[in-house]
Amino acid sequence: MRFMENEGDNIEAFEGILNELSLEGTNDIIPDLCTIFEDEVAEPSADDYLIETIFYIANRNDLGEGLYKLALGVPKMLPHAEFWAERIHRTILNSKDLVAPYGKVLDKLEISNKQVIKEILLLINDDDPDFFSEEALSLLEKLS
Repeated sequence: MRFMENEGDNIEAFEGILNELSLEGTNDIIPDLCTIFEDEVAEPSADDYLIETIFYIANRNDLGEGLYKLALGVPKMLPHAEFWAERIHRTILNSKDLVAPYGKVLDKLEISNKQVIKEILLLINDDDPDFFSEEALSLLEKLS
């Protein structure tokens, strides 16, 4: 996490905050949550919990709107959280419940956001071509 740079930082307090946000937060906070990610974090499990919180908020509210807000937040993750932006997209690609709704929101994005997401998907494809399903390829087509 960008503000948790030392091992002594209180992960339990952070998880408590995320738990409260997951129960009370709206999709509008998702882009702000994206700004918290950091590749050079002392406690990677905190980022995993943050991903879970984002998807929980989206599922609890309107999933399509939540995924749209996530797509808007992805550019805010770069370049300091490229690993986590990729990890989020791997999660989406692995979920039959997320990949189709995510594909629908991609049409609503501005060209600059589409390009950022396309580059992340291409990185995943270059890293592991066998990982890419037909659904994943259809996301790339929507971004072209």
